Amino acid sequence: MTDREKPVVAHTVIPWLPRSGSWIHAQVARLERWRAIALTKRIENREVFPFEPVYSVSELPAPARLAERLGKKRRGYYPLWRRKIEEHGARLIHSHFGNWGWEDLPLKRALGLPQVSSFYGADVWKLGMREDWRERYREYFATGDRFLVEGNAMRNRVLELGCAPDKVLVHHLGVDLGRIAFHARRPDPDGIVRFLAAGRMVGTKGHDLAVRAFARVHRRNPKTRLGMILIPPERRAEQALEPVHAAIAEERVAGAVTLHGYMPYPEYLAALASYHVFLQPSRHLPDGDAEGGAPVAMIEMSASGLPVVGSIHCDIPEVILDGVSGLLFPEGDVEAMAEAMLRLAAEPERWPDMGAAGRAHVEREYNAALQAPRLERIYATFES
Repeated sequence: MTDREKPVVAHTVIPWLPRSGSWIHAQVARLERWRAIALTKRIENREVFPFEPVYSVSELPAPARLAERLGKKRRGYYPLWRRKIEEHGARLIHSHFGNWGWEDLPLKRALGLPQVSSFYGADVWKLGMREDWRERYREYFATGDRFLVEGNAMRNRVLELGCAPDKVLVHHLGVDLGRIAFHARRPDPDGIVRFLAAGRMVGTKGHDLAVRAFARVHRRNPKTRLGMILIPPERRAEQALEPVHAAIAEERVAGAVTLHGYMPYPEYLAALASYHVFLQPSRHLPDGDAEGGAPVAMIEMSASGLPVVGSIHCDIPEVILDGVSGLLFPEGDVEAMAEAMLRLAAEPERWPDMGAAGRAHVEREYNAALQAPRLERIYATFES
Protein backbone atom coordinates (compact mmCIF):
# COMPACT_ATOMS: atom_id res chain seq x y z
CA MET A 1 0.00 0.00 0.00
CA THR A 2 1.46 3.37 -1.00
CA ASP A 3 1.33 6.32 1.34
CA ARG A 4 -1.40 7.94 -0.77
CA GLU A 5 -3.53 4.81 -0.55
CA LYS A 6 -3.48 4.67 3.27
CA PRO A 7 -6.54 5.86 5.18
CA VAL A 8 -5.94 9.14 7.01
CA VAL A 9 -6.51 9.88 10.69
CA ALA A 10 -6.50 13.47 11.94
CA HIS A 11 -4.97 13.91 15.42
CA THR A 12 -6.01 16.99 17.37
CA VAL A 13 -3.67 17.99 20.19
CA ILE A 14 -2.77 21.31 21.82
CA PRO A 15 0.08 22.10 21.75
CA TRP A 16 2.17 20.02 19.36
CA LEU A 17 3.89 18.99 21.58
CA PRO A 18 4.61 19.72 25.25
CA ARG A 19 8.10 18.90 26.53
CA SER A 20 6.77 15.70 28.08
CA GLY A 21 4.89 14.72 24.91
CA SER A 22 6.86 11.63 23.87
CA TRP A 23 3.83 9.42 24.51
CA ILE A 24 1.63 11.36 22.07
CA HIS A 25 4.39 11.51 19.47
CA ALA A 26 4.71 7.71 19.65
CA GLN A 27 1.02 7.29 18.84
CA VAL A 28 1.15 9.60 15.82
CA ALA A 29 4.57 8.96 14.30
CA ARG A 30 4.62 5.14 14.58
CA LEU A 31 1.52 4.45 12.49
CA GLU A 32 2.16 2.34 9.38
CA ARG A 33 -1.15 1.23 7.89
CA TRP A 34 -2.77 4.63 8.50
CA ARG A 35 -1.39 8.02 7.52
CA ALA A 36 -1.59 10.68 10.22
CA ILE A 37 -1.96 14.44 10.10
CA ALA A 38 -1.74 16.64 13.19
CA LEU A 39 -3.96 19.64 13.91
CA THR A 40 -3.03 22.08 16.65
CA LYS A 41 -3.39 25.62 17.86
CA ARG A 42 0.34 26.19 18.37
CA ILE A 43 3.61 24.32 17.83
CA GLU A 44 6.22 23.72 20.53
CA ASN A 45 9.32 21.51 20.64
CA ARG A 46 9.14 20.60 16.97
CA GLU A 47 12.85 19.74 16.94
CA VAL A 48 12.33 17.21 19.74
CA PHE A 49 9.22 15.63 18.22
CA PRO A 50 9.58 15.89 14.43
CA PHE A 51 6.53 15.05 12.37
CA GLU A 52 4.83 16.24 9.20
CA PRO A 53 2.31 17.49 8.41
CA VAL A 54 1.36 19.59 11.42
CA TYR A 55 -1.19 22.34 10.74
CA SER A 56 -1.12 25.11 13.32
CA VAL A 57 -3.42 28.10 13.69
CA SER A 58 -0.65 30.14 15.33
CA GLU A 59 1.60 29.89 12.26
CA LEU A 60 -0.92 31.60 9.99
CA PRO A 61 -0.59 35.32 9.12
CA ALA A 62 -2.25 37.66 11.62
CA PRO A 63 -5.45 38.30 9.57
CA ALA A 64 -5.92 34.56 9.07
CA ARG A 65 -5.43 33.90 12.79
CA LEU A 66 -8.19 36.39 13.55
CA ALA A 67 -10.46 34.65 11.05
CA GLU A 68 -9.72 31.32 12.71
CA ARG A 69 -10.63 32.67 16.14
CA LEU A 70 -13.88 34.08 14.80
CA GLY A 71 -14.63 30.80 13.04
CA LYS A 72 -14.02 28.85 16.23
CA LYS A 73 -16.36 31.17 18.13
CA ARG A 74 -19.14 30.91 15.54
CA ARG A 75 -18.90 27.26 14.50
CA GLY A 76 -17.13 25.61 17.42
CA TYR A 77 -14.05 24.55 15.43
CA TYR A 78 -11.13 26.11 13.59
CA PRO A 79 -11.87 26.39 9.85
CA LEU A 80 -8.22 25.45 9.14
CA TRP A 81 -8.76 22.09 10.80
CA ARG A 82 -11.83 21.33 8.71
CA ARG A 83 -10.08 22.36 5.50
CA LYS A 84 -7.11 20.12 6.17
CA ILE A 85 -9.27 17.16 7.14
CA GLU A 86 -11.19 17.55 3.89
CA GLU A 87 -8.07 18.11 1.78
CA HIS A 88 -6.47 14.92 3.10
CA GLY A 89 -9.70 12.95 3.00
CA ALA A 90 -9.36 11.92 6.64
CA ARG A 91 -11.73 9.16 7.72
CA LEU A 92 -11.33 9.52 11.45
CA ILE A 93 -10.61 12.12 14.15
CA HIS A 94 -8.43 11.14 17.11
CA SER A 95 -8.78 13.72 19.89
CA HIS A 96 -6.09 13.78 22.56
CA PHE A 97 -7.31 14.70 26.07
CA GLY A 98 -10.95 14.35 26.99
CA ASN A 99 -11.67 18.04 27.37
CA TRP A 100 -10.38 18.74 23.86
CA GLY A 101 -12.36 15.76 22.58
CA TRP A 102 -15.52 17.45 23.82
CA GLU A 103 -14.37 20.65 22.07
CA ASP A 104 -14.04 18.61 18.85
CA LEU A 105 -17.69 17.54 18.81
CA PRO A 106 -18.81 20.40 16.50
CA LEU A 107 -16.04 19.40 14.05
CA LYS A 108 -17.10 15.76 14.23
CA ARG A 109 -20.73 16.70 13.56
CA ALA A 110 -19.87 19.07 10.70
CA LEU A 111 -17.82 16.42 8.92
CA GLY A 112 -19.85 13.37 9.88
CA LEU A 113 -16.71 11.50 10.91
CA PRO A 114 -16.20 8.94 13.67
CA GLN A 115 -14.13 10.09 16.64
CA VAL A 116 -11.66 8.22 18.85
CA SER A 117 -10.72 10.08 22.04
CA SER A 118 -7.92 9.50 24.55
CA PHE A 119 -8.08 10.37 28.26
CA TYR A 120 -4.81 10.98 30.07
CA GLY A 121 -5.32 12.22 33.63
CA ALA A 122 -6.58 15.60 34.83
CA ASP A 123 -9.15 15.54 32.02
CA VAL A 124 -11.00 12.68 33.71
CA TRP A 125 -10.02 12.97 37.39
CA LYS A 126 -9.92 16.72 38.07
CA LEU A 127 -12.47 17.91 35.51
CA GLY A 128 -14.68 14.96 36.42
CA MET A 129 -15.18 16.57 39.85
CA ARG A 130 -16.84 19.62 38.28
CA GLU A 131 -20.54 19.50 37.50
CA ASP A 132 -20.16 21.59 34.33
CA TRP A 133 -17.68 19.09 32.93
CA ARG A 134 -19.69 16.10 34.14
CA GLU A 135 -22.57 17.46 32.06
CA ARG A 136 -20.31 18.04 29.06
CA TYR A 137 -18.94 14.53 29.36
CA ARG A 138 -22.45 13.07 29.33
CA GLU A 139 -22.92 14.69 25.93
CA TYR A 140 -19.43 13.63 24.89
CA PHE A 141 -19.98 9.98 25.83
CA ALA A 142 -23.31 9.88 24.02
CA THR A 143 -21.86 11.37 20.82
CA GLY A 144 -18.25 10.13 20.66
CA ASP A 145 -17.54 6.69 19.23
CA ARG A 146 -14.62 5.24 21.21
CA PHE A 147 -12.78 6.32 24.36
CA LEU A 148 -9.27 5.08 25.09
CA VAL A 149 -7.87 4.89 28.63
CA GLU A 150 -4.47 3.85 29.97
CA GLY A 151 -5.64 1.16 32.39
CA ASN A 152 -8.51 -0.28 34.37
CA ALA A 153 -8.50 2.35 37.13
CA MET A 154 -9.05 5.04 34.53
CA ARG A 155 -11.61 2.86 32.75
CA ASN A 156 -13.62 2.60 35.96
CA ARG A 157 -13.45 6.36 36.38
CA VAL A 158 -14.82 6.94 32.87
CA LEU A 159 -17.62 4.46 33.53
CA GLU A 160 -18.46 6.30 36.76
CA LEU A 161 -18.84 9.48 34.71
CA GLY A 162 -21.49 7.80 32.57
CA CYS A 163 -19.80 6.26 29.55
CA ALA A 164 -21.27 3.03 28.14
CA PRO A 165 -18.90 0.10 28.84
CA ASP A 166 -18.75 -0.98 25.20
CA LYS A 167 -17.32 2.41 24.20
CA VAL A 168 -14.32 2.28 26.57
CA LEU A 169 -11.12 0.42 25.68
CA VAL A 170 -7.90 0.04 27.66
CA HIS A 171 -5.05 0.95 25.34
CA HIS A 172 -1.63 1.24 26.95
CA LEU A 173 0.63 4.10 25.97
CA GLY A 174 3.75 2.98 24.14
CA VAL A 175 7.36 4.08 24.60
CA ASP A 176 10.08 3.92 21.97
CA LEU A 177 12.26 1.08 23.22
CA GLY A 178 14.75 1.73 20.44
CA ARG A 179 15.71 4.95 22.22
CA ILE A 180 15.76 3.55 25.76
CA ALA A 181 18.94 1.60 26.53
CA PHE A 182 18.67 -1.24 29.05
CA HIS A 183 21.27 -1.45 31.84
CA ALA A 184 21.21 -4.11 34.55
CA ARG A 185 21.64 -2.15 37.78
CA ARG A 186 24.43 -3.25 40.09
CA PRO A 187 26.05 -1.64 43.14
CA ASP A 188 28.68 1.01 42.59
CA PRO A 189 32.16 0.35 44.03
CA ASP A 190 31.67 3.18 46.53
CA GLY A 191 28.50 1.58 47.87
CA ILE A 192 26.37 4.66 47.17
CA VAL A 193 22.75 3.89 46.28
CA ARG A 194 21.26 6.49 43.97
CA PHE A 195 17.49 7.00 43.89
CA LEU A 196 15.83 9.02 41.12
CA ALA A 197 12.55 10.92 40.87
CA ALA A 198 11.56 12.52 37.57
CA GLY A 199 8.64 14.04 35.72
CA ARG A 200 6.54 17.16 35.39
CA MET A 201 6.58 19.34 38.49
CA VAL A 202 2.93 18.93 39.44
CA GLY A 203 1.41 17.93 42.77
CA THR A 204 0.05 14.59 41.60
CA LYS A 205 3.62 13.29 41.10
CA GLY A 206 4.34 13.52 44.84
CA HIS A 207 7.91 14.74 44.43
CA ASP A 208 7.85 16.36 47.87
CA LEU A 209 6.85 12.97 49.33
CA ALA A 210 9.87 11.45 47.58
CA VAL A 211 12.11 13.93 49.41
CA ARG A 212 10.51 13.18 52.78
CA ALA A 213 10.76 9.42 52.29
CA PHE A 214 14.35 9.78 51.14
CA ALA A 215 15.20 11.78 54.27
CA ARG A 216 14.06 8.85 56.43
CA VAL A 217 16.15 6.50 54.32
CA HIS A 218 19.21 8.74 54.41
CA ARG A 219 19.13 9.02 58.20
CA ARG A 220 19.31 5.23 58.45
CA ASN A 221 21.64 4.74 55.48
CA PRO A 222 23.91 7.75 54.85
CA LYS A 223 25.28 6.13 51.69
CA THR A 224 22.14 7.05 49.76
CA ARG A 225 21.53 9.93 47.36
CA LEU A 226 18.48 11.35 45.58
CA GLY A 227 18.49 12.89 42.11
CA MET A 228 15.47 14.76 40.73
CA ILE A 229 14.93 15.51 37.04
CA LEU A 230 11.94 17.84 37.21
CA ILE A 231 10.12 19.58 34.38
CA PRO A 232 8.68 22.81 35.80
CA PRO A 233 5.82 24.58 34.05
CA GLU A 234 6.83 27.39 31.73
CA ARG A 235 5.02 29.86 33.97
CA ARG A 236 5.60 30.17 37.72
CA ALA A 237 8.33 27.57 37.70
CA GLU A 238 9.71 28.65 41.08
CA GLN A 239 6.27 28.46 42.66
CA ALA A 240 5.83 24.91 41.34
CA LEU A 241 9.15 23.88 42.89
CA GLU A 242 8.37 25.36 46.32
CA PRO A 243 7.06 22.10 47.88
CA VAL A 244 10.26 20.29 46.90
CA HIS A 245 12.52 23.08 48.14
CA ALA A 246 10.54 23.25 51.39
CA ALA A 247 10.80 19.49 51.93
CA ILE A 248 14.57 19.53 51.29
CA ALA A 249 15.05 22.40 53.77
CA GLU A 250 12.78 20.96 56.47
CA GLU A 251 14.34 17.51 56.22
CA ARG A 252 17.89 18.95 56.07
CA VAL A 253 19.00 16.77 53.16
CA ALA A 254 20.27 19.44 50.75
CA GLY A 255 23.71 17.85 50.68
CA ALA A 256 22.29 14.50 49.53
CA VAL A 257 19.76 15.76 46.95
CA THR A 258 20.60 16.93 43.44
CA LEU A 259 18.02 18.93 41.47
CA HIS A 260 18.85 18.60 37.78
CA GLY A 261 15.99 20.60 36.34
CA TYR A 262 14.71 20.08 32.81
CA MET A 263 16.84 18.00 30.43
CA PRO A 264 16.32 17.53 26.69
CA TYR A 265 14.93 14.07 26.05
CA PRO A 266 18.16 12.42 24.76
CA GLU A 267 20.14 13.83 27.69
CA TYR A 268 17.44 12.70 30.12
CA LEU A 269 17.56 9.14 28.77
CA ALA A 270 21.35 9.06 29.01
CA ALA A 271 21.24 10.20 32.65
CA LEU A 272 19.21 7.18 33.76
CA ALA A 273 22.20 4.83 33.69
CA SER A 274 23.75 6.50 36.76
CA TYR A 275 20.80 5.63 39.04
CA HIS A 276 19.78 2.41 40.78
CA VAL A 277 16.10 2.78 41.83
CA PHE A 278 13.27 4.98 40.56
CA LEU A 279 10.61 6.58 42.80
CA GLN A 280 6.99 7.18 41.75
CA PRO A 281 4.97 8.37 44.80
CA SER A 282 1.93 9.59 42.83
CA ARG A 283 -1.15 10.72 44.76
CA HIS A 284 -4.62 12.23 44.51
CA LEU A 285 -4.96 15.94 45.29
CA PRO A 286 -7.78 17.61 47.24
CA ASP A 287 -9.25 19.04 44.02
CA GLY A 288 -9.66 15.51 42.62
CA ASP A 289 -6.65 15.59 40.30
CA ALA A 290 -4.69 12.37 39.95
CA GLU A 291 -1.98 10.75 37.87
CA GLY A 292 -4.54 9.50 35.40
CA GLY A 293 -3.36 6.13 34.21
CA ALA A 294 0.32 5.34 34.60
CA PRO A 295 3.15 7.91 34.30
CA VAL A 296 5.09 7.53 31.06
CA ALA A 297 8.32 8.47 32.84
CA MET A 298 7.86 5.45 35.11
CA ILE A 299 7.32 3.17 32.09
CA GLU A 300 10.54 4.53 30.56
CA MET A 301 12.43 3.96 33.82
CA SER A 302 11.25 0.38 34.06
CA ALA A 303 12.26 -0.16 30.43
CA SER A 304 15.75 1.13 31.23
CA GLY A 305 16.25 -1.52 33.92
CA LEU A 306 15.47 0.54 37.01
CA PRO A 307 13.52 -1.21 39.79
CA VAL A 308 10.66 1.07 40.82
CA VAL A 309 9.21 2.00 44.20
CA GLY A 310 5.70 3.21 43.37
CA SER A 311 2.43 4.06 45.08
CA ILE A 312 -0.75 2.05 44.71
CA HIS A 313 -2.39 4.81 42.70
CA CYS A 314 -4.47 4.76 39.51
CA ASP A 315 -2.90 2.35 37.00
CA ILE A 316 0.61 2.24 38.47
CA PRO A 317 0.10 -1.37 39.72
CA GLU A 318 -0.52 -2.46 36.12
CA VAL A 319 3.00 -1.30 35.19
CA ILE A 320 4.97 -2.13 38.34
CA LEU A 321 4.62 -5.80 39.25
CA ASP A 322 4.90 -5.82 43.04
CA GLY A 323 7.87 -7.87 44.21
CA VAL A 324 8.82 -8.66 40.60
CA SER A 325 9.83 -5.42 38.87
CA GLY A 326 9.55 -3.15 41.90
CA LEU A 327 7.80 -2.56 45.20
CA LEU A 328 4.42 -0.90 45.79
CA PHE A 329 3.31 1.02 48.87
CA PRO A 330 -0.02 2.59 49.95
CA GLU A 331 -0.58 6.00 48.39
CA GLY A 332 0.61 8.85 50.59
CA ASP A 333 2.33 6.59 53.17
CA VAL A 334 5.79 8.13 53.50
CA GLU A 335 6.92 5.61 56.12
CA ALA A 336 5.92 2.65 53.93
CA MET A 337 7.69 4.24 50.98
CA ALA A 338 10.85 4.68 53.02
CA GLU A 339 10.72 1.04 54.14
CA ALA A 340 10.44 -0.13 50.52
CA MET A 341 13.40 2.06 49.56
CA LEU A 342 15.47 0.68 52.44
CA ARG A 343 14.64 -2.88 51.38
CA LEU A 344 15.90 -2.30 47.86
CA ALA A 345 18.95 -0.39 49.06
CA ALA A 346 19.85 -3.36 51.25
CA GLU A 347 19.23 -5.97 48.54
CA PRO A 348 21.16 -4.87 45.44
CA GLU A 349 21.33 -8.49 44.30
CA ARG A 350 17.64 -8.14 43.37
CA TRP A 351 18.17 -5.17 41.06
CA PRO A 352 19.21 -7.02 37.88
CA ASP A 353 16.29 -9.47 38.00
CA MET A 354 13.79 -6.72 38.81
CA GLY A 355 15.13 -4.59 35.98
CA ALA A 356 14.94 -7.47 33.50
CA ALA A 357 11.37 -8.26 34.57
CA GLY A 358 10.39 -4.60 34.16
CA ARG A 359 11.90 -4.40 30.69
CA ALA A 360 10.16 -7.61 29.61
CA HIS A 361 6.80 -6.33 30.90
CA VAL A 362 7.19 -3.04 29.04
CA GLU A 363 8.20 -4.89 25.88
CA ARG A 364 4.95 -6.88 26.03
CA GLU A 365 2.49 -4.20 27.11
CA TYR A 366 3.93 -0.68 26.59
CA ASN A 367 6.07 -1.04 23.49
CA ALA A 368 5.35 1.65 20.88
CA ALA A 369 6.24 -0.83 18.12
CA LEU A 370 3.35 -3.05 19.30
CA GLN A 371 0.96 -0.39 20.54
CA ALA A 372 0.86 1.44 17.20
CA PRO A 373 -0.52 -1.64 15.33
CA ARG A 374 -2.94 -2.20 18.21
CA LEU A 375 -4.15 1.38 17.82
CA GLU A 376 -4.54 0.87 14.08
CA ARG A 377 -6.73 -2.17 14.73
CA ILE A 378 -9.00 0.10 16.79
CA TYR A 379 -9.07 2.58 13.90
CA ALA A 380 -9.89 -0.24 11.47
CA THR A 381 -13.20 -0.91 13.22
CA PHE A 382 -14.43 2.38 11.71
CA GLU A 383 -13.43 1.61 8.13
CA SER A 384 -16.36 1.25 5.78
